[in-house]
Amino acid sequence: MALHFGGRLAWPLLVAGVLALCVLGLTRGLGNLSQVREELQQVRATNQRLDKENRAMYRQVERLRSDPQALERAVRRDMGVLRPDEVVYQQEQPLPKPAAKEQP
Repeated sequence: MALHFGGRLAWPLLVAGVLALCVLGLTRGLGNLSQVREELQQVRATNQRLDKENRAMYRQVERLRSDPQALERAVRRDMGVLRPDEVVYQQEQPLPKPAAKEQP
């Protein structure tokens, strides 16, 4: 059974409608595609940065495991550990003097 509008076949209108929907869907899809590509680029950049940080941390762990002096430096720096024969002297820093006001 064929569709009729005033005695004419409606297939050209039906095909045009379907094509219009396809074009509309394609343009939306292309917009989403560019957004997804941009997001993918950002994720890849983040992954590269994190990979670089991970490799640096791995090298640091290997140094701390294999070099006793590196371990001692890290413990002293990060935890403030002293040797039994060491004494720490702290000198108080004088407070900065307030700036003098200029008189006209």
